[in-house]
Parts: sequence; C-alpha cells; structure tokens
Amino acid sequence: MDPLGNLVDWIAVYGIFGLFAIGLAERFLPALPSYGVLVAIGIAADGAVWSPHTAVIATTVGSFMGALGLYLLVRAVGRKGSVTLLYSVGSRWVGLSQSRIDWILSSLRARERALTILSQLIPTVRLISPIAAGLLGTNTLRIVSGMAVGIVLWNGLFISAGYLAVLVIPGINSSALALKILVLLVVTEVPTAMVWRLQRRHSMRLNPGASKR
Repeated sequence: MDPLGNLVDWIAVYGIFGLFAIGLAERFLPALPSYGVLVAIGIAADGAVWSPHTAVIATTVGSFMGALGLYLLVRAVGRKGSVTLLYSVGSRWVGLSQSRIDWILSSLRARERALTILSQLIPTVRLISPIAAGLLGTNTLRIVSGMAVGIVLWNGLFISAGYLAVLVIPGINSSALALKILVLLVVTEVPTAMVWRLQRRHSMRLNPGASKR
C-alpha cells in the first residue's frame, strides 16, 4: 500500500497545474502531510512528468499564494476578527492550544525578521505563521520575502530527499519513507522549540518591557 504514491499519480494527470494545486491545498488542509506529499513528488521527479526543479517551483508558487492569501485576509479583516480566526485555525485545523498560539505570537514579535523564514520550516507553526504575521502587522515586503525563502527551503528539502532516495533505492515506497521522515521531524522539532523558548526567555530578561508589548 502506498497512498502517497497513488496521490502523486493523480497529481501527475494534471502536470504542473496539479503541483501548483497541491502546494495551495496544503495551506488549507492540515490533514494533508505536506512533507510526505513533497517526498512522493520528489520520488516521481524522473523527468517523464516533471523535473525536480519544476516540482519545487510549482509547489512553492502554490504554497506561497495560499500563505499570502491568508496574510492579506488577516490584514483586511482587522485585529479583532483576526485573533478569533487565528485561535480557530490553530485549535481546529492544526491542534494548537491558545497558550501555544500566544507563545508563537510573542516569539514572532520578538524576532520578527529571522522567524519569518524560520517559521516556514517548523511543522504546524508554518501553517498559522501567515495569519500571525498579519495580526502582528509585519511589513508586507518582509513577510513576502521571508515566506518565499522559507517555502523554497521546505519544499526543496523534501522534494530533493524523495528524488535522492529513489536514486539510491529504486522502487522505494513513498508512504514508508514519509513515515520515517515524520519521526525525524518530530525528533528535530522538540529541541528546536526548546531553543526558541530559551531564546525568548533570555530576550525577556534582557528587555523586560518586551513581554508587555
């Protein structure tokens, strides 16, 4: 059984548009494991349907458009409605508690420039960061450039992983490889979150007024 492989077979029917559509869909369907789909797309990037470069570009454009749409929506809705939207998306779509969301907001506010990129490389956080950026009033040019870089790195990493994996192990099962990568992501995310939290506490000690902004 290889459900991700079957999904990629469906994407291949629509070619580049299918890649764009799946990139866009992962922004609004948290149940869709973007890393797994990207790995499967990389496995299928043998040049017959799409090349690795085409896959990275098309999925990045789709994901970027979805993230930018969320950011602009929040800017248009305003702060009050955006807070409600953020808590709703975070709890229902991504499974984040309100306290976790508040922590993400305070972290993004403290190191807005660097974390605009980094937030796109952390599972779950990457899905709500455009909403958070809109809520915090992050400069449009900064959020556009930061999201673009972060999404290229995220998509490029997993598509490349799938492409290299199939070169080493022809016929590799996409779903099995995605499951192994999920374990790696979880193991990596825990220390990353701890470092992020420690940096935030250090910043608050150096600048006590930051926590009140």
